[in-house]
Amino acid sequence: MMTGVTVSHPHGNPNSYHTAKAFADAGLLQSFEQGFANRGFTSKVLSKLPGSRNSLKREFENLPTGSQRQHLFWEGISQLGRRLKTEGPTKDVSWYDILFYGHDWQVSKALNKEVNAVYAYEDGACNTFHAAKRTNKITIYELPAGYYAGVANELRGVKERLPELELDIKIEPQWKTRRKNREVQLADLIIVPCEWARESLRFNSIAKEKLVIKVPYGTPSDEVSTKSKRPTGPFTALFAGNISARKGVPYLLDAWSQLGLKNAQLWLVGGMRLGAPLLKQYSGMFKHFEAMSHRELLELMKKVDLLVFPSLAEGFGLVIGEAMAVGTPVLTTINTGGPELIMDGQEGWCIPPHSVRILKERIEWAYLHREELFNMGQLARQKAEKWTWAHYRQSLIEKLSPYLT
Repeated sequence: MMTGVTVSHPHGNPNSYHTAKAFADAGLLQSFEQGFANRGFTSKVLSKLPGSRNSLKREFENLPTGSQRQHLFWEGISQLGRRLKTEGPTKDVSWYDILFYGHDWQVSKALNKEVNAVYAYEDGACNTFHAAKRTNKITIYELPAGYYAGVANELRGVKERLPELELDIKIEPQWKTRRKNREVQLADLIIVPCEWARESLRFNSIAKEKLVIKVPYGTPSDEVSTKSKRPTGPFTALFAGNISARKGVPYLLDAWSQLGLKNAQLWLVGGMRLGAPLLKQYSGMFKHFEAMSHRELLELMKKVDLLVFPSLAEGFGLVIGEAMAVGTPVLTTINTGGPELIMDGQEGWCIPPHSVRILKERIEWAYLHREELFNMGQLARQKAEKWTWAHYRQSLIEKLSPYLT
């Protein structure tokens, strides 16, 4: 077994934290390269930046302090930039791109020579992998959201099925797709969290020659309590995530509109990415909440009957496991991590993407069978308890161990 692994992610999201913790628990973590965290004087000062409130809630518990390396400059620049020019410095470069590219460059310049392997993420791995290859380090690439060409294929499907929406589907610039392809080429191992993410790699000929390992993300059921009784009041369906075409929200709005349910409400939580013409068409049919903290979202999930997550192209969808952990059943698609956790019709449903008809049928059944739906939620909690983040960490190390020597 090797002596050191560097895990690199520009803002230390939950999956990268648990990856770092998996290596730490196995005594293998050399460093966790991250952005803002609730630690240190500099971070406290940067907390005064507009928009950094949620960033400073990141607390990477149970990781050796000496292994945590904060890269504050690039996340600071990207957050400040969003306040000055939301869409990015140019039409082909977003603040997300600045953050990931800058972080990747900085990590590559300071890569520890004693490290045996680097574990990095899509859009933030290219420079780091180049540096790693110069000293024969193992390169492990995680694709948390699916391969970009697979995502684009699903989004084209939206335009074909709903041409009247006149959706502006963002096309990745060539510099970025070349970079993504180079990352795949430089990877020794590719990690995906669900079967759809693995399947999306069929659009990359080089990926066919790579070893692809699937490790589904965990649920927080050992950290949160489940709801003890069925929600009262109006039947409530919840969507959480970026409110966009990629997440299938236009199909959800169409289904909800056609159903015309009485004494029912639809809540959408997250950043709004749909245009005014579409929203005007469904005015008054839903309630919009801005993005909220992880803890606030979990509490909100306890108050609803059903999480509807009809994503068209999803690496996993952490909200699926979060809803199951609090005892809320999930209606999602097969293009997510849902099939990794849900037996269709038991803890929720996994339906084909792009199908308004099936979406309507499942929502209507849930509306008419609230008691049975609550029982499905209890089964969802039981399933979530069988696949926590601790299970994820153990599985990740078990599956990687044969290659980390």
